[in-house]
Amino acid sequence: MTNDINHIPGPAPQFLIGNALDFVGTPSHIRLYEYALAYGDIMRFWLFNQASILINDPALIEQVLVSDRDSYYKNSPRKAAEPVMGDSLFLSNGRDWEFKRHNHPFSATHINNYFEQILPIIRETTNSYLENLQPSSTPKSVEFFGELVKLSFRIFGLTILGSAMNSDYFEAFNTLMQEMNNRGGQQFLPYPLSLNPKFWLQRQQWNNFIEKQISQSQQHSSPKGIDLLSFVIQDTALSTTQLRDELSTTFTAGTRNVAEAVAAVLFLCAKNPAAMQKLESEITTFLEEHNNEFQQADVNLLKYLDLVVKEALRLYPAVPLFIREVLPGRTVTLGSYRIPERTQVFISSWSFHRNPKHWQNPDDFVPERFTNVPPSFHYFPFGAGPRQCIGMAFTLLCTKVMLINILSQYSLELEPGTNFDTTYFSGTIMPDKGFWIKLTKK
Repeated sequence: MTNDINHIPGPAPQFLIGNALDFVGTPSHIRLYEYALAYGDIMRFWLFNQASILINDPALIEQVLVSDRDSYYKNSPRKAAEPVMGDSLFLSNGRDWEFKRHNHPFSATHINNYFEQILPIIRETTNSYLENLQPSSTPKSVEFFGELVKLSFRIFGLTILGSAMNSDYFEAFNTLMQEMNNRGGQQFLPYPLSLNPKFWLQRQQWNNFIEKQISQSQQHSSPKGIDLLSFVIQDTALSTTQLRDELSTTFTAGTRNVAEAVAAVLFLCAKNPAAMQKLESEITTFLEEHNNEFQQADVNLLKYLDLVVKEALRLYPAVPLFIREVLPGRTVTLGSYRIPERTQVFISSWSFHRNPKHWQNPDDFVPERFTNVPPSFHYFPFGAGPRQCIGMAFTLLCTKVMLINILSQYSLELEPGTNFDTTYFSGTIMPDKGFWIKLTKK
């Protein structure tokens, strides 16, 4: 069966290490993009003794994620993520995944009622944070991605757990994210090692805090606040540990994603003044027509904002790749190739979204391209199929509301030399050298 793998086009592997050196010094999503351009719809590479496939064809992506999904399971990045995310939906499979998906807080009945309730919190938190960051009409130089991560964390704390969550918890969160990133770089070791002696202590502090919030919510016969925990606590089928892991994973899988999406929109619009002017004009008119007050459904009226966010996530999907693995004991066929058990199958939104075979002028920022719905399995910044990101609606709501508030109250200019070259951190992308802007209150 290995011969089938070897017949798939790809770079020649080196003895023992395979093609692992290709990923040293080059972010994974960038290397996979180069592979896709060089080798086409399906290609093969080796990470030490692990056979890996990258698929770049929409029919093959549909096959793996939908029609033949039962032949695959999610096993990576288990070694990196499990010590941080616990036994959450993110790493589950089979019936366990079905139970957790069905009972996840974001699957709750009437979840849109929750989204409606938290919209003012997102707005108020964004306003107060930015007012504290930059209260002046004099331009201020800011590394804005880092600030957006802090802002997103505060929004998540208030809307998920009903807590502002002080700097100690933000430090613990960052320790968890760094640990997951470090372990991701050791995924081919039998037992990845913790490089931070504070990790286990801060993980315990983090888990204890969430369990405390759960316990307090359980003591109230009616919701104690406007947050996701309070919204679901009376009807959840999850155990305390399961609920803790799901709520915790909402932070580790979502906070930086929101910050990245907002930063990508701001960068692309700052580089394209006509788009920035059109977006700011739409937001200004929208707020005037709604007397600066709006509901969740009203956000859908901002058509150009929707196009801009979609295009930004095409060019800069926060999660640029994900992996499935062929089930033990199973052989699958992808294209004309028979693929043996335990082969890793990579799917990269980054490389697919930028592939000229599938997108016209793929490197250009053209929000209007989303006036028409893309063909199936051509656009998947949140994944696709039954395992599509369960927090997608929450992420998009936070992203859009934050952008409305930022662009209605502040103007920004890129600092000289600012670009959006990305690195790969803990499963997500981030600006490699920060996102430096001059921020001015209007």
